[in-house]
Amino acid sequence: MWPDKLMLSRLMRSTVARVVFAALACLLCIFSTSLVPGAVAHGLGQSYIYFQVGEDSISTRVELPIKELNDVLELGFSGDEKVRSEDIEPHLEGIKTYVNKHLSLDCAPDACRQEFRDYGFLNTTFAQFLLLNYDLSGFQELPQSIDVAYDVILEQLPQHTNMLLIEENWRTGTFQNESEPLIIFTKPGQTQTLDLTAGGLWQGFSAIVRLGVLHIISGVDHVLFLVALLLPSALRRQENALWQPVGKFSTALTYLIKIATAFTLAHSITLCLAAFQIVQVPSRLVESAVAASIGLAALDIFYPIFRGRSWIIIFLFGLFHGFGFADVLTNLGLTSQHAALSLFGFNLGIEVGQLVIIAVIFPVLYFLRKQRFYPSIAMKTGALLLGVISLYWFIERAFNINIRVLPVLQSLF
Repeated sequence: MWPDKLMLSRLMRSTVARVVFAALACLLCIFSTSLVPGAVAHGLGQSYIYFQVGEDSISTRVELPIKELNDVLELGFSGDEKVRSEDIEPHLEGIKTYVNKHLSLDCAPDACRQEFRDYGFLNTTFAQFLLLNYDLSGFQELPQSIDVAYDVILEQLPQHTNMLLIEENWRTGTFQNESEPLIIFTKPGQTQTLDLTAGGLWQGFSAIVRLGVLHIISGVDHVLFLVALLLPSALRRQENALWQPVGKFSTALTYLIKIATAFTLAHSITLCLAAFQIVQVPSRLVESAVAASIGLAALDIFYPIFRGRSWIIIFLFGLFHGFGFADVLTNLGLTSQHAALSLFGFNLGIEVGQLVIIAVIFPVLYFLRKQRFYPSIAMKTGALLLGVISLYWFIERAFNINIRVLPVLQSLF
Protein backbone atom coordinates (compact mmCIF):
# COMPACT_ATOMS: atom_id res chain seq x y z
CA MET A 1 0.00 0.00 0.00
CA TRP A 2 2.69 2.51 0.99
CA PRO A 3 4.66 2.29 -2.28
CA ASP A 4 1.40 2.80 -4.16
CA LYS A 5 0.54 5.85 -2.07
CA LEU A 6 4.02 7.28 -2.53
CA MET A 7 3.85 6.73 -6.27
CA LEU A 8 0.38 8.31 -6.39
CA SER A 9 1.64 11.33 -4.43
CA ARG A 10 4.57 11.80 -6.78
CA LEU A 11 2.25 11.44 -9.76
CA MET A 12 -0.10 14.09 -8.34
CA ARG A 13 2.77 16.53 -7.73
CA SER A 14 4.08 15.93 -11.23
CA THR A 15 0.62 16.50 -12.71
CA VAL A 16 0.15 19.70 -10.73
CA ALA A 17 3.53 20.98 -11.87
CA ARG A 18 2.71 20.23 -15.50
CA VAL A 19 -0.68 21.95 -15.29
CA VAL A 20 0.84 25.04 -13.66
CA PHE A 21 3.61 25.14 -16.27
CA ALA A 22 1.09 24.83 -19.11
CA ALA A 23 -1.02 27.65 -17.67
CA LEU A 24 2.01 29.91 -17.30
CA ALA A 25 3.04 29.12 -20.86
CA CYS A 26 -0.42 30.09 -22.13
CA LEU A 27 -0.34 33.35 -20.20
CA LEU A 28 3.14 34.09 -21.52
CA CYS A 29 1.89 33.62 -25.07
CA ILE A 30 -1.05 35.93 -24.35
CA PHE A 31 1.09 38.74 -22.95
CA SER A 32 3.75 38.37 -25.62
CA THR A 33 1.27 39.41 -28.31
CA SER A 34 1.45 42.97 -27.04
CA LEU A 35 5.25 42.97 -26.99
CA VAL A 36 6.05 41.78 -30.51
CA PRO A 37 6.89 44.78 -32.65
CA GLY A 38 5.27 45.03 -36.02
CA ALA A 39 6.85 46.10 -39.26
CA VAL A 40 7.94 49.71 -39.26
CA ALA A 41 7.49 51.99 -42.23
CA HIS A 42 9.27 55.30 -42.92
CA GLY A 43 12.59 53.90 -43.99
CA LEU A 44 15.37 55.70 -45.83
CA GLY A 45 14.68 56.73 -49.42
CA GLN A 46 10.90 56.31 -49.23
CA SER A 47 7.83 58.53 -49.72
CA TYR A 48 4.28 57.60 -48.81
CA ILE A 49 0.65 58.35 -49.54
CA TYR A 50 -1.92 57.16 -47.03
CA PHE A 51 -5.64 56.76 -47.76
CA GLN A 52 -8.32 57.03 -45.06
CA VAL A 53 -11.59 55.63 -46.45
CA GLY A 54 -14.77 56.56 -44.59
CA GLU A 55 -18.43 55.72 -45.17
CA ASP A 56 -18.81 58.50 -47.75
CA SER A 57 -15.48 60.31 -47.75
CA ILE A 58 -11.82 59.80 -48.57
CA SER A 59 -8.86 61.72 -47.24
CA THR A 60 -5.17 61.33 -48.02
CA ARG A 61 -1.85 62.17 -46.42
CA VAL A 62 1.33 62.60 -48.44
CA GLU A 63 4.56 62.04 -46.50
CA LEU A 64 7.78 63.33 -48.06
CA PRO A 65 11.31 62.89 -46.66
CA ILE A 66 12.60 66.43 -46.20
CA LYS A 67 16.20 65.57 -47.05
CA GLU A 68 15.30 64.20 -50.50
CA LEU A 69 12.71 66.96 -51.01
CA ASN A 70 15.42 69.51 -50.24
CA ASP A 71 17.78 67.91 -52.76
CA VAL A 72 15.15 67.78 -55.52
CA LEU A 73 13.67 71.26 -55.07
CA GLU A 74 16.89 72.92 -53.82
CA LEU A 75 15.16 74.47 -50.82
CA GLY A 76 18.39 75.34 -49.05
CA PHE A 77 17.73 73.50 -45.79
CA SER A 78 20.66 72.47 -43.63
CA GLY A 79 20.94 68.73 -43.24
CA ASP A 80 22.07 69.02 -39.62
CA GLU A 81 18.95 70.61 -38.09
CA LYS A 82 15.27 69.76 -37.97
CA VAL A 83 13.09 71.80 -40.29
CA ARG A 84 10.42 73.91 -38.58
CA SER A 85 7.20 75.55 -39.73
CA GLU A 86 8.89 78.91 -40.29
CA ASP A 87 11.38 77.18 -42.60
CA ILE A 88 8.65 75.46 -44.63
CA GLU A 89 6.19 78.35 -44.95
CA PRO A 90 8.12 80.30 -47.66
CA HIS A 91 8.34 77.11 -49.77
CA LEU A 92 4.93 75.58 -49.01
CA GLU A 93 3.16 76.72 -52.19
CA GLY A 94 6.04 75.49 -54.33
CA ILE A 95 6.01 72.12 -52.56
CA LYS A 96 2.23 71.79 -53.04
CA THR A 97 2.60 72.61 -56.75
CA TYR A 98 5.34 70.00 -57.07
CA VAL A 99 3.20 67.35 -55.36
CA ASN A 100 0.15 68.20 -57.51
CA LYS A 101 2.30 67.73 -60.59
CA HIS A 102 3.60 64.33 -59.49
CA LEU A 103 0.49 62.92 -57.83
CA SER A 104 -2.55 62.08 -59.94
CA LEU A 105 -5.79 60.53 -58.65
CA ASP A 106 -8.43 59.50 -61.19
CA CYS A 107 -11.79 58.39 -59.73
CA ALA A 108 -13.51 57.73 -63.10
CA PRO A 109 -16.30 58.25 -63.99
CA ASP A 110 -16.14 61.17 -61.52
CA ALA A 111 -13.36 63.74 -61.62
CA CYS A 112 -12.05 63.65 -58.07
CA ARG A 113 -9.63 66.31 -56.86
CA GLN A 114 -7.49 66.84 -53.80
CA GLU A 115 -8.17 69.82 -51.56
CA PHE A 116 -5.28 70.80 -49.30
CA ARG A 117 -6.18 70.92 -45.60
CA ASP A 118 -3.03 71.40 -43.51
CA TYR A 119 0.51 70.16 -43.00
CA GLY A 120 2.73 68.82 -40.23
CA PHE A 121 5.98 67.01 -39.49
CA LEU A 122 6.97 63.48 -38.55
CA ASN A 123 10.37 62.82 -36.96
CA THR A 124 11.64 59.25 -37.08
CA THR A 125 14.92 57.64 -36.14
CA PHE A 126 16.18 57.85 -39.71
CA ALA A 127 14.58 60.91 -41.25
CA GLN A 128 12.22 63.87 -40.95
CA PHE A 129 9.07 63.88 -43.08
CA LEU A 130 6.78 66.66 -44.25
CA LEU A 131 3.11 65.65 -44.00
CA LEU A 132 0.54 67.17 -46.38
CA ASN A 133 -3.11 66.40 -45.57
CA TYR A 134 -5.83 66.47 -48.25
CA ASP A 135 -9.54 65.81 -48.61
CA LEU A 136 -10.67 64.05 -51.78
CA SER A 137 -13.78 65.60 -53.34
CA GLY A 138 -15.74 65.64 -56.60
CA PHE A 139 -17.52 62.29 -56.40
CA GLN A 140 -21.18 61.58 -55.60
CA GLU A 141 -20.56 58.07 -54.26
CA LEU A 142 -17.39 56.39 -53.10
CA PRO A 143 -15.47 55.28 -56.20
CA GLN A 144 -14.92 51.58 -56.73
CA SER A 145 -11.35 52.21 -57.80
CA ILE A 146 -8.83 55.03 -58.13
CA ASP A 147 -6.06 55.19 -60.72
CA VAL A 148 -3.00 56.53 -58.92
CA ALA A 149 0.22 57.94 -60.33
CA TYR A 150 2.67 58.91 -57.59
CA ASP A 151 6.21 59.64 -58.72
CA VAL A 152 7.54 62.39 -56.48
CA ILE A 153 11.37 62.33 -56.33
CA LEU A 154 11.59 59.20 -58.53
CA GLU A 155 12.81 61.03 -61.64
CA GLN A 156 15.67 62.80 -59.88
CA LEU A 157 16.52 59.92 -57.51
CA PRO A 158 15.86 56.59 -59.31
CA GLN A 159 16.73 54.56 -56.20
CA HIS A 160 13.84 56.17 -54.35
CA THR A 161 10.61 54.24 -53.65
CA ASN A 162 7.06 55.52 -53.25
CA MET A 163 4.44 53.53 -51.36
CA LEU A 164 0.66 53.65 -51.15
CA LEU A 165 -1.05 52.41 -48.00
CA ILE A 166 -4.64 52.15 -46.84
CA GLU A 167 -4.40 53.52 -43.33
CA GLU A 168 -8.09 53.22 -42.43
CA ASN A 169 -10.96 51.39 -44.12
CA TRP A 170 -13.70 50.02 -41.87
CA ARG A 171 -15.09 47.64 -44.50
CA THR A 172 -11.76 45.86 -44.92
CA GLY A 173 -10.97 45.87 -41.21
CA THR A 174 -7.98 48.17 -41.65
CA PHE A 175 -7.20 50.53 -38.77
CA GLN A 176 -4.07 52.62 -38.19
CA ASN A 177 -2.07 50.67 -40.76
CA GLU A 178 1.29 52.38 -41.20
CA SER A 179 3.51 49.47 -42.17
CA GLU A 180 1.88 47.36 -44.90
CA PRO A 181 2.02 49.00 -48.37
CA LEU A 182 -0.62 48.03 -50.89
CA ILE A 183 1.02 49.52 -54.00
CA ILE A 184 4.68 50.36 -54.65
CA PHE A 185 5.88 52.87 -57.26
CA THR A 186 9.45 52.61 -58.53
CA LYS A 187 9.31 54.32 -61.95
CA PRO A 188 8.27 57.82 -63.07
CA GLY A 189 4.96 57.99 -64.90
CA GLN A 190 3.76 54.67 -63.53
CA THR A 191 -0.02 54.40 -62.93
CA GLN A 192 -1.57 51.70 -60.79
CA THR A 193 -5.15 51.02 -59.73
CA LEU A 194 -6.30 51.08 -56.13
CA ASP A 195 -9.29 48.73 -55.73
CA LEU A 196 -11.84 49.93 -53.17
CA THR A 197 -14.43 47.18 -53.72
CA ALA A 198 -12.81 44.69 -51.37
CA GLY A 199 -14.29 44.04 -47.95
CA GLY A 200 -17.77 44.41 -46.54
CA LEU A 201 -19.74 44.75 -43.33
CA TRP A 202 -18.87 41.25 -42.14
CA GLN A 203 -15.15 41.70 -42.75
CA GLY A 204 -15.18 45.05 -40.96
CA PHE A 205 -17.25 43.69 -38.07
CA SER A 206 -15.00 40.65 -37.59
CA ALA A 207 -11.96 42.94 -37.54
CA ILE A 208 -13.59 45.03 -34.80
CA VAL A 209 -14.25 41.86 -32.79
CA ARG A 210 -10.57 40.88 -33.14
CA LEU A 211 -9.56 44.33 -31.93
CA GLY A 212 -11.69 43.83 -28.83
CA VAL A 213 -10.15 40.43 -28.14
CA LEU A 214 -6.61 41.71 -28.58
CA HIS A 215 -7.28 44.76 -26.43
CA ILE A 216 -8.52 42.85 -23.39
CA ILE A 217 -5.82 40.20 -23.72
CA SER A 218 -2.95 42.64 -24.27
CA GLY A 219 -4.33 45.22 -21.82
CA VAL A 220 -2.24 44.14 -18.84
CA ASP A 221 -4.16 46.16 -16.24
CA HIS A 222 -7.51 44.68 -17.32
CA VAL A 223 -6.05 41.17 -17.29
CA LEU A 224 -4.54 41.61 -13.83
CA PHE A 225 -7.90 42.81 -12.49
CA LEU A 226 -9.49 39.59 -13.74
CA VAL A 227 -6.62 37.55 -12.29
CA ALA A 228 -7.12 39.20 -8.89
CA LEU A 229 -10.80 38.26 -9.03
CA LEU A 230 -10.06 34.70 -10.15
CA LEU A 231 -7.45 33.84 -7.49
CA PRO A 232 -10.07 33.03 -4.81
CA SER A 233 -12.66 31.69 -7.27
CA ALA A 234 -12.24 28.05 -6.20
CA LEU A 235 -12.10 28.84 -2.47
CA ARG A 236 -14.50 30.15 0.14
CA ARG A 237 -13.67 32.22 3.20
CA GLN A 238 -14.96 30.70 6.44
CA GLU A 239 -16.07 32.54 9.58
CA ASN A 240 -12.59 32.12 11.04
CA ALA A 241 -11.25 34.04 7.99
CA LEU A 242 -9.50 30.92 6.69
CA TRP A 243 -9.86 29.91 3.06
CA GLN A 244 -11.30 26.48 2.30
CA PRO A 245 -11.71 24.75 -1.08
CA VAL A 246 -15.20 24.72 -2.56
CA GLY A 247 -16.90 21.36 -2.44
CA LYS A 248 -18.69 21.53 -5.76
CA PHE A 249 -17.76 22.82 -9.16
CA SER A 250 -21.16 24.52 -9.39
CA THR A 251 -20.29 26.70 -6.38
CA ALA A 252 -17.18 28.04 -8.08
CA LEU A 253 -19.05 28.40 -11.36
CA THR A 254 -21.75 30.50 -9.69
CA TYR A 255 -19.08 32.87 -8.38
CA LEU A 256 -17.57 33.13 -11.85
CA ILE A 257 -20.95 33.92 -13.41
CA LYS A 258 -21.57 36.67 -10.87
CA ILE A 259 -18.26 38.45 -11.33
CA ALA A 260 -18.28 38.05 -15.13
CA THR A 261 -21.84 39.36 -15.38
CA ALA A 262 -21.18 42.32 -13.09
CA PHE A 263 -18.01 43.26 -14.97
CA THR A 264 -19.68 42.85 -18.37
CA LEU A 265 -22.74 44.93 -17.51
CA ALA A 266 -20.67 47.69 -15.98
CA HIS A 267 -18.10 48.17 -18.72
CA SER A 268 -20.78 47.80 -21.41
CA ILE A 269 -22.73 50.72 -19.92
CA THR A 270 -19.81 53.14 -19.73
CA LEU A 271 -18.35 51.95 -23.03
CA CYS A 272 -21.58 53.02 -24.76
CA LEU A 273 -21.90 56.29 -22.83
CA ALA A 274 -18.30 57.32 -23.46
CA ALA A 275 -18.13 56.13 -27.08
CA PHE A 276 -21.11 58.32 -27.99
CA GLN A 277 -19.70 61.17 -25.86
CA ILE A 278 -22.72 61.22 -23.54
CA VAL A 279 -20.48 61.00 -20.47
CA GLN A 280 -16.82 62.01 -20.42
CA VAL A 281 -14.39 61.22 -17.59
CA PRO A 282 -10.76 62.44 -17.48
CA SER A 283 -8.43 59.65 -18.60
CA ARG A 284 -6.17 60.29 -15.61
CA LEU A 285 -9.04 59.47 -13.24
CA VAL A 286 -10.00 56.41 -15.28
CA GLU A 287 -6.50 54.97 -15.39
CA SER A 288 -5.98 55.61 -11.68
CA ALA A 289 -9.26 53.88 -10.81
CA VAL A 290 -8.35 50.89 -12.98
CA ALA A 291 -5.04 50.58 -11.13
CA ALA A 292 -6.82 50.89 -7.76
CA SER A 293 -9.31 48.17 -8.74
CA ILE A 294 -6.48 45.62 -8.96
CA GLY A 295 -5.18 46.54 -5.52
CA LEU A 296 -8.57 46.38 -3.82
CA ALA A 297 -9.36 43.01 -5.38
CA ALA A 298 -5.98 41.75 -4.11
CA LEU A 299 -6.51 43.29 -0.66
CA ASP A 300 -9.82 41.46 -0.30
CA ILE A 301 -7.90 38.19 -0.32
CA PHE A 302 -6.10 39.20 2.89
CA TYR A 303 -8.96 41.09 4.51
CA PRO A 304 -12.67 40.74 3.65
CA ILE A 305 -13.38 44.29 2.54
CA PHE A 306 -16.02 43.14 0.04
CA ARG A 307 -17.79 41.03 2.71
CA GLY A 308 -19.79 38.90 0.30
CA ARG A 309 -20.72 41.82 -1.95
CA SER A 310 -17.87 41.40 -4.39
CA TRP A 311 -20.14 41.73 -7.41
CA ILE A 312 -21.14 45.26 -6.32
CA ILE A 313 -17.51 46.37 -6.06
CA ILE A 314 -16.71 44.65 -9.36
CA PHE A 315 -19.61 46.47 -11.00
CA LEU A 316 -18.41 49.86 -9.71
CA PHE A 317 -14.86 49.36 -10.91
CA GLY A 318 -16.11 47.80 -14.13
CA LEU A 319 -17.60 51.19 -14.94
CA PHE A 320 -14.11 52.70 -14.99
CA HIS A 321 -12.76 49.83 -17.09
CA GLY A 322 -15.51 50.63 -19.62
CA PHE A 323 -14.27 54.21 -19.92
CA GLY A 324 -10.81 52.80 -20.59
CA PHE A 325 -12.16 50.56 -23.35
CA ALA A 326 -13.96 53.54 -24.89
CA ASP A 327 -10.68 55.45 -25.19
CA VAL A 328 -9.43 52.78 -27.58
CA LEU A 329 -12.49 53.10 -29.80
CA THR A 330 -12.22 56.89 -29.81
CA ASN A 331 -8.49 56.91 -30.58
CA LEU A 332 -9.05 54.56 -33.53
CA GLY A 333 -11.92 56.72 -34.76
CA LEU A 334 -14.20 53.69 -34.93
CA THR A 335 -17.29 55.48 -33.64
CA SER A 336 -17.38 57.72 -36.70
CA GLN A 337 -18.21 54.80 -39.01
CA HIS A 338 -20.96 52.22 -38.45
CA ALA A 339 -20.99 53.36 -34.82
CA ALA A 340 -23.50 50.86 -33.43
CA LEU A 341 -21.90 47.90 -35.23
CA SER A 342 -18.41 48.99 -34.14
CA LEU A 343 -19.50 49.32 -30.54
CA PHE A 344 -21.22 45.94 -30.50
CA GLY A 345 -18.31 44.17 -32.21
CA PHE A 346 -15.66 45.68 -29.94
CA ASN A 347 -17.65 44.84 -26.81
CA LEU A 348 -18.22 41.30 -28.11
CA GLY A 349 -14.48 40.95 -28.64
CA ILE A 350 -13.83 42.07 -25.07
CA GLU A 351 -16.21 39.39 -23.78
CA VAL A 352 -14.56 36.70 -25.91
CA GLY A 353 -11.13 37.76 -24.65
CA GLN A 354 -12.42 37.76 -21.09
CA LEU A 355 -13.73 34.20 -21.53
CA VAL A 356 -10.37 33.11 -22.94
CA ILE A 357 -8.58 34.44 -19.86
CA ILE A 358 -11.06 32.71 -17.53
CA ALA A 359 -10.84 29.46 -19.52
CA VAL A 360 -7.05 29.45 -19.18
CA ILE A 361 -6.77 30.37 -15.51
CA PHE A 362 -9.82 28.98 -13.74
CA PRO A 363 -9.34 25.22 -14.46
CA VAL A 364 -5.84 25.43 -13.01
CA LEU A 365 -7.05 27.19 -9.87
CA TYR A 366 -9.89 24.70 -9.44
CA PHE A 367 -7.48 21.81 -9.77
CA LEU A 368 -5.12 23.37 -7.19
CA ARG A 369 -7.80 24.38 -4.69
CA LYS A 370 -7.18 21.38 -2.35
CA GLN A 371 -3.42 21.72 -2.36
CA ARG A 372 -2.15 23.04 0.96
CA PHE A 373 0.26 25.49 -0.59
CA TYR A 374 -2.36 27.20 -2.74
CA PRO A 375 -4.45 29.27 -0.28
CA SER A 376 -1.64 29.95 2.17
CA ILE A 377 1.26 30.54 -0.22
CA ALA A 378 0.43 30.70 -3.93
CA MET A 379 -2.76 32.76 -3.73
CA LYS A 380 -1.48 35.22 -1.14
CA THR A 381 1.87 35.62 -2.91
CA GLY A 382 0.03 36.36 -6.14
CA ALA A 383 -2.24 38.84 -4.36
CA LEU A 384 0.77 40.56 -2.79
CA LEU A 385 2.47 40.96 -6.18
CA LEU A 386 -0.75 42.33 -7.68
CA GLY A 387 -1.03 44.79 -4.81
CA VAL A 388 2.50 46.07 -5.37
CA ILE A 389 1.88 46.49 -9.11
CA SER A 390 -1.41 48.24 -8.39
CA LEU A 391 0.20 50.69 -5.97
CA TYR A 392 3.01 51.41 -8.42
CA TRP A 393 0.58 52.14 -11.27
CA PHE A 394 -1.76 54.17 -9.05
CA ILE A 395 1.02 56.47 -7.86
CA GLU A 396 2.29 56.98 -11.40
CA ARG A 397 -1.15 57.64 -12.87
CA ALA A 398 -2.80 59.59 -10.06
CA PHE A 399 0.15 61.91 -9.43
CA ASN A 400 1.43 61.95 -13.03
CA ILE A 401 4.97 60.97 -12.12
CA ASN A 402 7.36 58.49 -13.68
CA ILE A 403 8.80 56.08 -11.12
CA ARG A 404 11.90 54.70 -12.77
CA VAL A 405 11.93 51.34 -11.03
CA LEU A 406 14.05 49.41 -13.51
CA PRO A 407 17.13 51.72 -13.35
CA VAL A 408 16.94 51.64 -9.54
CA LEU A 409 16.82 47.85 -9.48
CA GLN A 410 19.70 47.62 -11.96
CA SER A 411 21.83 49.89 -9.77
CA LEU A 412 21.45 47.46 -6.85
CA PHE A 413 23.19 44.65 -8.70
